[in-house]
This record gives sequence, C-alpha cells and structure tokens, in this order.
Amino acid sequence: MNFIATAGALLAGAAGLAQAQGVPTGTGAPARVSTTTPPRSTPAALKVTPAEATALALKNSRALRSAAQALEGALAGADEARASAKPSLGAVGTVARMDKELSATLPGMGDILLNRENQANVALQAMLPIDITGMIRTAVKASDLQVAMARLGVEQARLGVVLAVRTAYYDVLRARAFAEVAEAALKNARERANIADAYEKAGTGTKFDVLRAETEVANVAQSALMAANGVKLATAALNHALGIDQNTPTETVEAPDASAAPDLPAALEQAYAKRPEPAQAEAGIRAAELGIRLAQRSALPTLGVSWTGRYTPDDAGLAPQKTSWMAAAQVNLPLFDQGLAKARVRKAKSDVEAAANGKQQLLDGIALQVRQAHLDLANAGERLTVTAAALQQAEEQYRLSQVRFETGVTQMPGASPLLEVSDAQTALTQARTNHLAARYDILTARARLDAAIGAG
Repeated sequence: MNFIATAGALLAGAAGLAQAQGVPTGTGAPARVSTTTPPRSTPAALKVTPAEATALALKNSRALRSAAQALEGALAGADEARASAKPSLGAVGTVARMDKELSATLPGMGDILLNRENQANVALQAMLPIDITGMIRTAVKASDLQVAMARLGVEQARLGVVLAVRTAYYDVLRARAFAEVAEAALKNARERANIADAYEKAGTGTKFDVLRAETEVANVAQSALMAANGVKLATAALNHALGIDQNTPTETVEAPDASAAPDLPAALEQAYAKRPEPAQAEAGIRAAELGIRLAQRSALPTLGVSWTGRYTPDDAGLAPQKTSWMAAAQVNLPLFDQGLAKARVRKAKSDVEAAANGKQQLLDGIALQVRQAHLDLANAGERLTVTAAALQQAEEQYRLSQVRFETGVTQMPGASPLLEVSDAQTALTQARTNHLAARYDILTARARLDAAIGAG
C-alpha cells in the first residue's frame, strides 16, 4: 500500500492536468466519431505559439482521451473490487399456480388444507462475505495498483502528445526557414540571369552565360517549389498533432532558443525519478506478486453469512406461517481442484519474473533514450557554432563574387564571372541550410530530452 500511496501522490496531478487540458473523464454519453478534416473544408487561419500549440494538442488529443478512459475503467474496477466485500441485499418474489389444491382428513381435526392452488412468496435475502483468507483485500490492493498504473498511463500519454506537437511545430519552423533560403537563392539567380542577359545584349557577355543563368534559375526554382511543398506538408502534420482540420492555414511563431540542459548523470536521475514508465513497471511487478497471493489463496476455504426473511401469504398445512426468517453461515472448502490452484501459482510466478525483466528492459531503454537525446543536443550545439562561422565566410565569399560578377572580372583570369558567383551562391545556400538545420536540431533534440527525462 506504500507504493500505491506514493504513486497516487506523485501522479495525482496527471489526471488533474488532463482535466485542465479538457480531457474527458469518461463520464456521460460517448462522443460521436466525426471526420476532423472534411473534404474541401476552408477553416479559419490560426496563429499559435509553442505553448498555445501544446495546450491545444493536449485538449484535442485522442491518445490522452483513451488514457483517461482507461483510468476511468480502472477506477470502476477498483470500485467493483471493494463492492465485493460489502453486504448485498436482494428480494425475490414468486407466484405459482398448482394443478389442484391438496388437503388431508385427520381424525378429530377434519379436513386440513396442505397447499393452495395459487401460491405467492416474497423473500428478502442479505449476504455478507467474511474475508477469512484475505482474498478480497488482496483483490482490492491489486485493483488499486491498476488505478495507479492507469494514472501513470495518462501522464505517459501526455508526455507523448507534448513531444509530438513540439517536434511538429519545430518542423514547420524548419521548413519555412528552408523555403525562405530557397526563395532568396531564386531571387538572386533571377537577378544574375537579368544581368547576364543585359551583358549579352550590350556585347560584353556571351550567350553561354545567358543559357547557364537561365538553367540555374530553373534548377533553383525546383528547389524553391520543393521547399514550399515541404512547408505545406509540415503544416498539415502540425495540424494533425494539434487535432484540428489539416486544411487549416496555421501560422507559427518563432520559438525561443533552448535552455541549458542538465548533464547526463543528472538527466538520467531525473528520468528514473519522473518518467511514469518505471513507476508503472514497478506497479506491474507488485500486481503480479499479488497475483501469486491470490492464486495461493484460491485453494483456501471461504466463509459467508446470510439472513433470509420470507413472507408467504398463501401458506397452508398443519402449522401455517406467513412470515419466517433464517440466518445461516456457509463454509466452502475446496477438496480437489484438479491442480488448478498450483497452475495458477506457477503462472503468477512466471508473471512476476516477466514483469521484473520488463522493468529492467524499460530502464535500459530509458537510459539509451536520454543518452541519445543528450548527445544529439550537444552535437547540434557544436554544429551551430561551426555552421555560424561557415555561414559568415560564405556570405563574404558571395558578396565578393557578386561584386566581381557585376564588374565583369573574375578571381582567376579567363574564368567565367557567372560560374564563380553561381558556385558562391550554392555554397551560401548550403551554409544557410546547415546553420538553420543545426538551430532547429537543437530545439528538436531538447524536446526529445525533455520527454526522455519526464519534463515535457
């Protein structure tokens, strides 16, 4: 019970958070399933910050609703287990018609009616199980563990939703930044094509330079189209993560830079302490251990007491009695169960071993997730520094090549000014892309690290 109390104290906020985010508690009539994205829908534009996107995704998340429904089912199962230890009361009424009345003639007493043709009977019965072997108490503890596991499942689903929406949000920012880089490259390519055409008309350029410039415009235009399509796909994926119509023209706000991450040992400690999965696995082990106890006690005797009150208005016989009652105690002792109890114990022990192995695998997986996210975050930070320096060099190289192109000179005698500036443009585009990729890789890696340590 200590574990149950601890799990409940640690994760009572999980259900509260789900309710705060609009997650249904499972009461009321089931919602009608409808299409989120109707064909040819034209929803209004939406502008969200990272925090607003997270809140909206948690409100609309079907995964979180499913986890809340599982919690509701576990709570109902716990109520059912507790109800089995409480007294029950039932009433039974019967009306019967016999084929004929029976009577007997006794010396000195005359005719005596033994039973009537019509017979009515009302019985009221109260029963109370006596938990002499502790099976009911054990079942209640097991149901409490199931509730704790379901609460942990709500928190696990919440962390998954937060990671999914943050990743999708950063993917939109990344795609839009890449599209801006592609558009800038296309604009520059068109300007060079215009200059090459002007030079050719003035007699200072060549037709070859014009054709090369036009080819570069066509190639860069394809990259721009692909980048624009990437924005549309990323936006649709974000809308899906938000649980809204995928046709929604969603606008995102630039995300702040990621905060400093804890070192790897501290991150691992936080993951083991705050992730819901280890506590969920521990609850599974405790539940499996209770399964052994239940299996062992299934071969023990059971005891119950009952009281029955009866009202028979049509009673007949030598001593007719319209009202009567009876109290009874019943002991049920299994004598031979074909080895069923032993088989249950053996299976329950196997379940305990499987649950323990599963927890060990889970902890190893969490450690690997934390390590990967931590290394990815550090790597992206180092890449950001390197790409910043490379971007600065590429911008200066492009500026110089642009000046030489406009004046019709090259760094190497006999070389084409257009070829030089085209190469510089390609290098600049790649440098900008690498720098943006490193920046958004930092945000994505930090989101994965937050989810891995249970801080999402």
